[in-house]
Amino acid sequence: MAQIRKVDASARDRLKHRTKGYQEREPYRKALESLSGNAVIEVEPDSGETLRKIKLNLSRAAKELNRSISYGETEQKTVLAWLADSEASPRRRRTRRSKTSS
Repeated sequence: MAQIRKVDASARDRLKHRTKGYQEREPYRKALESLSGNAVIEVEPDSGETLRKIKLNLSRAAKELNRSISYGETEQKTVLAWLADSEASPRRRRTRRSKTSS
């Protein structure tokens, strides 16, 4: 039988393989961790980086932190991100319609 034991968070450093995307999202995770209350962060794209990529990285980083965020584009081509209202329910997928015979 397998042996199971609890370890601290530093055990993740022993993982064999971290994806490139996970490593690239580190600054996003740090910025989102520091968000609290009504704080807002602004992300300005580097050269060659699109707003779509920034929004995707923000969404994935928030998912990895188990945080709910909202974001939007500005007229100056930056992205603003903030914590979503806690009372808002998460989006639900549509359920399949049941087949009915006519």
